[in-house]
Amino acid sequence: MRNECSLIGAAVDIGQPNEGTELAPSWLRVKGFRDVFKNNFAKVHDLGDFSAKKSQENPSLKTKLSQLDHYAKNLSGIISQELSKQRFVFTLGGDHSLAAGTLAGTLSYNPDMKVIWVDAHADINTPETSPSENTHGMPVALAMGLVKHPDAQGKFNWMTKLRPENIAYIGLRDVDAGEQKFIDELGILAFTANQTKELGIEKVIQAIKSHLDPNNNSEFHISFDVDGVDPSFFPSTGTPVAGGISLEDGKKIIESFVETGRLAALDLVEVNPLLGDKSALEKTLESSTELISPLGPGPVDLPPTWPGLNQEETVF
Repeated sequence: MRNECSLIGAAVDIGQPNEGTELAPSWLRVKGFRDVFKNNFAKVHDLGDFSAKKSQENPSLKTKLSQLDHYAKNLSGIISQELSKQRFVFTLGGDHSLAAGTLAGTLSYNPDMKVIWVDAHADINTPETSPSENTHGMPVALAMGLVKHPDAQGKFNWMTKLRPENIAYIGLRDVDAGEQKFIDELGILAFTANQTKELGIEKVIQAIKSHLDPNNNSEFHISFDVDGVDPSFFPSTGTPVAGGISLEDGKKIIESFVETGRLAALDLVEVNPLLGDKSALEKTLESSTELISPLGPGPVDLPPTWPGLNQEETVF
């Protein structure tokens, strides 16, 4: 695995109505994430937080799509640049709309990047299929070029497209009818949380590797929504769904792709430090730290300012 890590705080809440996800990168940094990176990488490059302010209360769909297009394009450029330096890229969110940018960035760097999507939700909605029109449920559809709504005209055309055969889902259990239709028609490999538990995580991972990477030479991008794991482990998240995979299985997913030596990028999203009492926050923090513990190869040389709440914030 790449010896150096670029840490990017995607401090956004633009993909859904709840405040709080934009605070997660700073909260997690100062609550122990620094120790994981300190122990696991030869060098860490903390690029600070990249935020996007909500433009108004109850924005229109056109406004939401315009803001995400602008944010994703900027985030994509940063990620592809960091990957080209042969650094592992860890994007700490933020809501899952940010993955429109992370996917675009990794696919710009490598159009054949394989994507592992761990989530209770498929996030392959379009404005026509989405009950809420929240863009945190649309990043996969945007990456695949499935969003054809008039309000998206002229947007997201810059993105390198994700091919259906290059993504696999783990942990699904709250999928809208329109999303399931896309999954079925496009032949996307998908494992529900129940299927994962019945088969065992090892068999699921092996099936995904055989499907996505038959020649054992591909790079991987994991986009990990904490609600893919059962909410007993991550109570401080905005759209919890009972019956998720275990924390240990989530950890094994990351560990398994680290062991290939070809994990290029990881997103961790949808932690919300404004949700839950002290006990819920402590459990979420503990689970977050444990989840990413398999990352990286060796000890770190930290920059003197890494990583504090007073870092400069870039607003896209």
